Amino acid sequence: MNAPVALFKRILVPLLLCTAASTALAQPAQPAEPPVPGFGVMVHYLPAKQSIAQIKSFDVEAFAWGLAQMRASHLILTLGQNNGQYIAPNSALEVLCPVAAKNRPPRDLPLVIGEALRARGIALILYLPFRAPQADPALMGCLGDISEQEPPPPRFIAAWSSVIRDWSERYGPLVAGWWFDGTYNTQGVSASGWEMLCGAARSGASNRWLAFNAGEGPERFSLKSAPCQNLMAGEYMQPPAHFAPPPSELMFHVLTPLTSWWGRETPARFTAQQLRDWIGEARVARGLFTLDMPVDNNGRFLPANVALVRSATTRKL
Repeated sequence: MNAPVALFKRILVPLLLCTAASTALAQPAQPAEPPVPGFGVMVHYLPAKQSIAQIKSFDVEAFAWGLAQMRASHLILTLGQNNGQYIAPNSALEVLCPVAAKNRPPRDLPLVIGEALRARGIALILYLPFRAPQADPALMGCLGDISEQEPPPPRFIAAWSSVIRDWSERYGPLVAGWWFDGTYNTQGVSASGWEMLCGAARSGASNRWLAFNAGEGPERFSLKSAPCQNLMAGEYMQPPAHFAPPPSELMFHVLTPLTSWWGRETPARFTAQQLRDWIGEARVARGLFTLDMPVDNNGRFLPANVALVRSATTRKL
Protein backbone atom coordinates (compact mmCIF):
# COMPACT_ATOMS: atom_id res chain seq x y z
CA MET A 1 0.00 0.00 0.00
CA ASN A 2 1.47 3.38 -0.98
CA ALA A 3 1.72 6.28 1.48
CA PRO A 4 -1.13 8.45 0.09
CA VAL A 5 -3.61 5.56 0.19
CA ALA A 6 -2.56 4.68 3.72
CA LEU A 7 -2.99 8.30 4.77
CA PHE A 8 -6.43 8.43 3.10
CA LYS A 9 -7.57 5.42 5.12
CA ARG A 10 -6.05 6.61 8.42
CA ILE A 11 -7.89 9.93 8.27
CA LEU A 12 -11.19 9.26 6.51
CA VAL A 13 -12.09 5.81 7.84
CA PRO A 14 -12.14 6.84 11.54
CA LEU A 15 -14.11 9.98 10.65
CA LEU A 16 -16.71 8.00 8.74
CA LEU A 17 -16.98 5.42 11.51
CA CYS A 18 -17.60 8.12 14.10
CA THR A 19 -20.59 9.38 12.10
CA ALA A 20 -22.72 6.48 13.32
CA ALA A 21 -21.64 7.06 16.91
CA SER A 22 -22.64 10.71 16.71
CA THR A 23 -26.09 10.13 15.20
CA ALA A 24 -27.78 10.42 18.57
CA LEU A 25 -26.27 13.88 19.00
CA ALA A 26 -27.14 15.08 15.51
CA GLN A 27 -29.81 17.62 14.74
CA PRO A 28 -33.21 16.22 13.70
CA ALA A 29 -32.71 17.60 10.18
CA GLN A 30 -29.52 15.61 9.58
CA PRO A 31 -29.69 13.62 6.32
CA ALA A 32 -29.52 9.85 6.49
CA GLU A 33 -26.81 9.64 3.83
CA PRO A 34 -23.23 9.56 5.15
CA PRO A 35 -20.48 11.78 3.73
CA VAL A 36 -19.16 10.84 0.30
CA PRO A 37 -15.49 9.86 0.72
CA GLY A 38 -13.22 12.17 -1.24
CA PHE A 39 -15.76 14.93 -1.86
CA GLY A 40 -15.34 18.21 -0.03
CA VAL A 41 -16.10 21.92 0.06
CA MET A 42 -13.91 24.98 0.46
CA VAL A 43 -15.15 28.35 1.69
CA HIS A 44 -13.44 31.74 1.46
CA TYR A 45 -14.81 33.34 4.63
CA LEU A 46 -12.60 36.44 4.92
CA PRO A 47 -13.94 39.23 7.14
CA ALA A 48 -11.78 42.37 7.26
CA LYS A 49 -10.63 44.14 10.42
CA GLN A 50 -13.55 46.52 10.02
CA SER A 51 -16.06 43.67 9.83
CA ILE A 52 -14.57 41.05 12.16
CA ALA A 53 -17.44 41.60 14.63
CA GLN A 54 -19.68 39.84 12.09
CA ILE A 55 -18.07 36.58 13.13
CA LYS A 56 -20.43 36.56 16.12
CA SER A 57 -23.38 36.04 13.79
CA PHE A 58 -21.84 33.12 11.88
CA ASP A 59 -24.37 30.29 12.25
CA VAL A 60 -22.17 27.24 12.76
CA GLU A 61 -25.05 24.76 12.97
CA ALA A 62 -26.58 26.01 9.71
CA PHE A 63 -23.16 25.92 8.08
CA ALA A 64 -22.43 22.36 9.22
CA TRP A 65 -25.95 21.26 8.28
CA GLY A 66 -25.41 22.59 4.75
CA LEU A 67 -22.19 20.61 4.42
CA ALA A 68 -23.94 17.48 5.68
CA GLN A 69 -26.79 18.04 3.22
CA MET A 70 -24.24 18.04 0.40
CA ARG A 71 -22.55 14.93 1.86
CA ALA A 72 -19.16 16.61 2.11
CA SER A 73 -16.46 14.53 3.77
CA HIS A 74 -14.04 17.43 4.25
CA LEU A 75 -14.00 21.22 4.51
CA ILE A 76 -11.15 23.60 3.65
CA LEU A 77 -11.66 26.70 5.82
CA THR A 78 -9.76 29.97 5.42
CA LEU A 79 -8.13 31.24 8.61
CA GLY A 80 -7.29 34.44 6.77
CA GLN A 81 -5.61 35.64 3.62
CA ASN A 82 -3.87 38.90 2.75
CA ASN A 83 -5.82 41.59 4.60
CA GLY A 84 -4.13 40.85 7.94
CA GLN A 85 -7.30 39.68 9.71
CA TYR A 86 -7.75 36.13 10.98
CA ILE A 87 -10.90 34.38 12.19
CA ALA A 88 -9.14 32.70 15.12
CA PRO A 89 -7.05 33.95 18.03
CA ASN A 90 -3.31 33.17 17.97
CA SER A 91 -1.17 33.87 21.02
CA ALA A 92 2.10 33.52 19.10
CA LEU A 93 1.00 36.15 16.58
CA GLU A 94 0.03 38.52 19.37
CA VAL A 95 3.43 38.13 21.02
CA LEU A 96 5.30 38.68 17.77
CA CYS A 97 3.01 41.48 16.60
CA PRO A 98 1.27 43.08 19.62
CA VAL A 99 -0.77 45.29 17.30
CA ALA A 100 -2.58 42.13 16.18
CA ALA A 101 -4.14 41.75 19.64
CA LYS A 102 -6.63 44.55 18.96
CA ASN A 103 -7.94 42.57 15.99
CA ARG A 104 -8.58 39.39 17.97
CA PRO A 105 -11.89 37.88 16.77
CA PRO A 106 -14.78 37.76 19.28
CA ARG A 107 -15.00 33.95 19.05
CA ASP A 108 -12.80 31.02 18.06
CA LEU A 109 -14.75 30.11 14.95
CA PRO A 110 -12.54 27.23 13.68
CA LEU A 111 -12.85 25.53 17.07
CA VAL A 112 -16.64 25.71 17.05
CA ILE A 113 -16.81 24.64 13.40
CA GLY A 114 -14.38 21.79 14.01
CA GLU A 115 -16.50 20.42 16.83
CA ALA A 116 -19.67 20.64 14.73
CA LEU A 117 -17.98 18.88 11.82
CA ARG A 118 -16.53 16.13 14.00
CA ALA A 119 -20.05 15.26 15.15
CA ARG A 120 -20.98 14.77 11.49
CA GLY A 121 -17.91 12.84 10.36
CA ILE A 122 -16.50 15.74 8.30
CA ALA A 123 -12.77 16.45 8.31
CA LEU A 124 -11.50 20.03 8.79
CA ILE A 125 -8.57 21.34 6.75
CA LEU A 126 -7.26 24.82 7.50
CA TYR A 127 -6.23 27.25 4.76
CA LEU A 128 -3.42 29.72 5.37
CA PRO A 129 -1.11 31.64 3.05
CA PHE A 130 2.47 30.39 3.06
CA ARG A 131 3.61 33.99 3.57
CA ALA A 132 2.66 36.95 5.77
CA PRO A 133 -0.43 38.96 4.72
CA GLN A 134 0.81 40.80 1.65
CA ALA A 135 -1.68 43.67 2.01
CA ASP A 136 -0.71 44.43 5.62
CA PRO A 137 2.74 46.11 5.72
CA ALA A 138 2.71 46.31 9.52
CA LEU A 139 2.26 42.56 9.99
CA MET A 140 4.74 41.81 7.21
CA GLY A 141 7.31 43.96 8.96
CA CYS A 142 6.92 42.52 12.43
CA LEU A 143 6.96 38.97 11.04
CA GLY A 144 10.07 39.73 9.03
CA ASP A 145 8.59 38.96 5.62
CA ILE A 146 8.96 40.52 2.17
CA SER A 147 7.17 40.04 -1.15
CA GLU A 148 5.86 36.51 -1.71
CA GLN A 149 7.60 36.56 -5.09
CA GLU A 150 10.97 36.65 -3.26
CA PRO A 151 12.49 33.83 -1.16
CA PRO A 152 11.20 33.83 2.44
CA PRO A 153 13.75 35.22 4.94
CA PRO A 154 14.89 32.85 7.73
CA ARG A 155 13.52 35.23 10.38
CA PHE A 156 10.08 35.00 8.80
CA ILE A 157 10.21 31.20 8.58
CA ALA A 158 10.89 31.00 12.31
CA ALA A 159 8.13 33.49 13.15
CA TRP A 160 5.51 31.96 10.85
CA SER A 161 6.31 28.47 12.13
CA SER A 162 5.46 29.60 15.65
CA VAL A 163 2.15 31.05 14.43
CA ILE A 164 1.27 27.80 12.61
CA ARG A 165 2.28 25.74 15.64
CA ASP A 166 -0.02 27.75 17.90
CA TRP A 167 -3.04 26.93 15.75
CA SER A 168 -1.92 23.33 15.19
CA GLU A 169 -1.67 22.66 18.91
CA ARG A 170 -4.82 24.64 19.74
CA TYR A 171 -6.98 22.46 17.47
CA GLY A 172 -5.07 19.18 17.68
CA PRO A 173 -6.98 16.24 16.17
CA LEU A 174 -9.90 18.51 15.19
CA VAL A 175 -7.74 19.54 12.22
CA ALA A 176 -7.06 16.85 9.62
CA GLY A 177 -4.83 18.96 7.39
CA TRP A 178 -3.34 22.24 6.21
CA TRP A 179 -3.61 23.87 2.78
CA PHE A 180 -0.89 26.49 2.35
CA ASP A 181 -1.39 28.99 -0.47
CA GLY A 182 1.15 31.02 -2.41
CA THR A 183 4.18 28.73 -2.30
CA TYR A 184 5.63 30.65 -5.22
CA ASN A 185 9.26 30.97 -4.21
CA THR A 186 10.94 28.60 -1.75
CA GLN A 187 14.50 29.10 -2.94
CA GLY A 188 16.95 29.18 -0.09
CA VAL A 189 14.68 27.54 2.47
CA SER A 190 17.08 25.37 4.45
CA ALA A 191 16.46 21.85 5.70
CA SER A 192 16.07 23.25 9.20
CA GLY A 193 13.59 25.83 7.90
CA TRP A 194 11.43 23.14 6.34
CA GLU A 195 11.75 21.12 9.54
CA MET A 196 10.34 24.07 11.51
CA LEU A 197 7.47 24.65 9.08
CA CYS A 198 6.55 21.00 8.63
CA GLY A 199 6.91 20.25 12.32
CA ALA A 200 4.60 23.15 13.14
CA ALA A 201 1.98 21.93 10.65
CA ARG A 202 2.08 18.42 12.13
CA SER A 203 2.09 19.54 15.75
CA GLY A 204 -0.96 18.21 17.56
CA ALA A 205 -1.75 15.55 14.93
CA SER A 206 1.13 13.94 13.04
CA ASN A 207 -0.95 12.31 10.27
CA ARG A 208 -2.38 15.45 8.70
CA TRP A 209 -2.83 16.15 5.01
CA LEU A 210 -0.35 18.85 3.97
CA ALA A 211 -0.77 20.72 0.68
CA PHE A 212 1.44 23.57 -0.57
CA ASN A 213 0.00 25.48 -3.51
CA ALA A 214 2.47 26.68 -6.18
CA GLY A 215 -0.20 27.92 -8.58
CA GLU A 216 -3.17 27.03 -10.74
CA GLY A 217 -3.67 24.88 -13.80
CA PRO A 218 -2.47 21.67 -15.44
CA GLU A 219 1.22 22.55 -15.03
CA ARG A 220 1.03 23.39 -11.33
CA PHE A 221 -1.92 21.73 -9.59
CA SER A 222 0.01 18.55 -8.85
CA LEU A 223 3.44 20.01 -7.98
CA LYS A 224 5.25 19.01 -4.82
CA SER A 225 6.47 22.24 -3.24
CA ALA A 226 7.57 21.09 0.22
CA PRO A 227 9.38 17.99 1.49
CA CYS A 228 6.53 17.13 3.87
CA GLN A 229 3.76 17.62 1.30
CA ASN A 230 1.52 14.56 0.88
CA LEU A 231 -1.54 16.05 -0.88
CA MET A 232 -1.72 17.84 -4.22
CA ALA A 233 -2.86 21.43 -3.79
CA GLY A 234 -5.11 20.76 -6.77
CA GLU A 235 -6.01 24.32 -7.85
CA TYR A 236 -7.64 24.02 -11.28
CA MET A 237 -9.93 26.76 -12.61
CA GLN A 238 -11.02 24.78 -15.69
CA PRO A 239 -10.85 21.06 -14.88
CA PRO A 240 -10.73 18.69 -17.85
CA ALA A 241 -13.79 16.62 -18.69
CA HIS A 242 -12.02 13.56 -17.28
CA PHE A 243 -9.18 13.37 -14.80
CA ALA A 244 -5.90 11.72 -15.70
CA PRO A 245 -3.98 11.70 -12.41
CA PRO A 246 -0.28 12.27 -13.11
CA PRO A 247 2.28 9.88 -11.61
CA SER A 248 2.98 11.24 -8.15
CA GLU A 249 3.77 10.28 -4.60
CA LEU A 250 1.13 12.81 -3.52
CA MET A 251 -2.53 12.05 -2.98
CA PHE A 252 -4.56 13.18 -5.99
CA HIS A 253 -6.63 16.31 -5.49
CA VAL A 254 -8.53 18.77 -7.66
CA LEU A 255 -9.87 22.02 -6.22
CA THR A 256 -12.07 24.32 -8.31
CA PRO A 257 -14.70 27.00 -7.67
CA LEU A 258 -18.30 26.09 -8.38
CA THR A 259 -18.94 29.69 -9.47
CA SER A 260 -16.96 32.10 -11.63
CA TRP A 261 -14.33 32.81 -8.97
CA TRP A 262 -13.30 31.89 -5.43
CA GLY A 263 -16.11 32.73 -3.01
CA ARG A 264 -18.07 34.70 -5.60
CA GLU A 265 -21.88 34.63 -5.58
CA THR A 266 -22.46 34.01 -9.29
CA PRO A 267 -24.30 31.16 -11.04
CA ALA A 268 -22.82 27.68 -10.88
CA ARG A 269 -20.53 26.81 -13.79
CA PHE A 270 -21.08 23.05 -13.73
CA THR A 271 -23.94 20.59 -14.04
CA ALA A 272 -24.79 17.90 -11.54
CA GLN A 273 -23.55 15.27 -14.00
CA GLN A 274 -20.16 16.97 -14.33
CA LEU A 275 -19.81 17.07 -10.56
CA ARG A 276 -20.92 13.47 -10.22
CA ASP A 277 -18.34 12.35 -12.77
CA TRP A 278 -15.49 14.26 -11.16
CA ILE A 279 -16.35 13.04 -7.66
CA GLY A 280 -16.44 9.46 -8.94
CA GLU A 281 -13.13 9.79 -10.79
CA ALA A 282 -11.43 11.27 -7.72
CA ARG A 283 -12.67 8.33 -5.65
CA VAL A 284 -11.30 5.88 -8.18
CA ALA A 285 -7.94 7.65 -7.87
CA ARG A 286 -8.15 7.39 -4.06
CA GLY A 287 -8.06 11.17 -3.99
CA LEU A 288 -10.11 14.26 -3.26
CA PHE A 289 -12.35 16.57 -5.26
CA THR A 290 -13.11 19.90 -3.59
CA LEU A 291 -15.60 22.59 -4.66
CA ASP A 292 -15.11 26.17 -3.51
CA MET A 293 -18.55 27.58 -2.66
CA PRO A 294 -19.70 31.02 -1.47
CA VAL A 295 -21.34 31.60 1.90
CA ASP A 296 -23.02 34.72 3.21
CA ASN A 297 -21.92 36.63 6.32
CA ASN A 298 -23.98 34.25 8.48
CA GLY A 299 -22.29 31.16 7.11
CA ARG A 300 -25.17 29.99 4.95
CA PHE A 301 -24.70 28.45 1.53
CA LEU A 302 -26.86 29.57 -1.38
CA PRO A 303 -29.86 27.19 -1.49
CA ALA A 304 -29.53 26.70 -5.26
CA ASN A 305 -25.92 25.59 -4.85
CA VAL A 306 -26.79 23.18 -2.04
CA ALA A 307 -29.55 21.66 -4.19
CA LEU A 308 -27.21 21.28 -7.16
CA VAL A 309 -24.46 19.57 -5.19
CA ARG A 310 -26.92 17.43 -3.29
CA SER A 311 -28.37 16.20 -6.57
CA ALA A 312 -24.85 15.20 -7.62
CA THR A 313 -24.09 13.30 -4.41
CA THR A 314 -27.40 11.65 -3.51
CA ARG A 315 -27.11 9.08 -6.27
CA LYS A 316 -24.88 6.11 -5.58
CA LEU A 317 -21.29 7.04 -6.51
